[in-house]
Amino acid sequence: MFKSKTKKQIALFLVLTFVLSWAFMFVAAIPAMRQVTPESSKVVQAIAVSLLALVMFFPTIGVLLTRLITRDWTDCKLMPHFKGNAAPYLIGWFGPLVLTLIGAAIFFAFYPQLFTTATFMEKPWGVLLVLVAPLMNLVNCFGEEWGWRGFLFPKMREGRSFVSTSILVGLIWGLWHAPIIAYGHNYGKVWGTDPWGDVVLAIVGMCVFCVVATFLFGYISEKADSVWPAVLAHGCVNGGAGIGLLFLASPDVANPFIGPAPVGIIGGIPFILVALWISAAMRKREKDG
Repeated sequence: MFKSKTKKQIALFLVLTFVLSWAFMFVAAIPAMRQVTPESSKVVQAIAVSLLALVMFFPTIGVLLTRLITRDWTDCKLMPHFKGNAAPYLIGWFGPLVLTLIGAAIFFAFYPQLFTTATFMEKPWGVLLVLVAPLMNLVNCFGEEWGWRGFLFPKMREGRSFVSTSILVGLIWGLWHAPIIAYGHNYGKVWGTDPWGDVVLAIVGMCVFCVVATFLFGYISEKADSVWPAVLAHGCVNGGAGIGLLFLASPDVANPFIGPAPVGIIGGIPFILVALWISAAMRKREKDG
């Protein structure tokens, strides 16, 4: 079970992170999101994107405050440990992109009438940007990952199995997104505008994706004993999640709960299968000792 100090650190981190993050979301990020319309200027859109990006730094703020208050700077998971850990870093850099592409392919196999190459041919350079997305997103994704996989995951892992830790951390991570999901991020369902059931379903969908993603992110970070593989993987997801949208006949024809993005149930099939494989592998490893 958890040590008393670990319990206090986990509780303090969660309270600080959720209170500060949600306060910023409701005061700044969500109002900015609600100002964005198809007719909005680039300045308005840029402000909304910037404020959403700033939200990602609050888990790291939560870690810093927790460590300052508890005077504990041990095992920060900041050393990269490159030697002997090529696999976790390669998986982090390219793995989510491969899974996203496979998920999009599965989606279009189910819905071939929605497929087109017209949009992709107009923006082929988007693929090149996706390949360097882990580096482009390094700073802001570190803002989240040092909280979730660099602090919360190893702290909760002290008293739990890998599988239960992944599920709990994934659920917490998903619920942390709830306010911005409820106001249209990822699924386009807005509280007070769309049926409340659709908005709740969007939050549930985000929690499911965060759980299956945590199996991958937690696994590669634990393998390297470092937060950085998860940072790369998070950057890859953020940069590549929309690549399937480049092949949609129209941005309005697909249901985001289904795909082609990995936050949809069909688009997310490869992530789910990988999570199940990691779950089985880690259960066997822990059983064998």
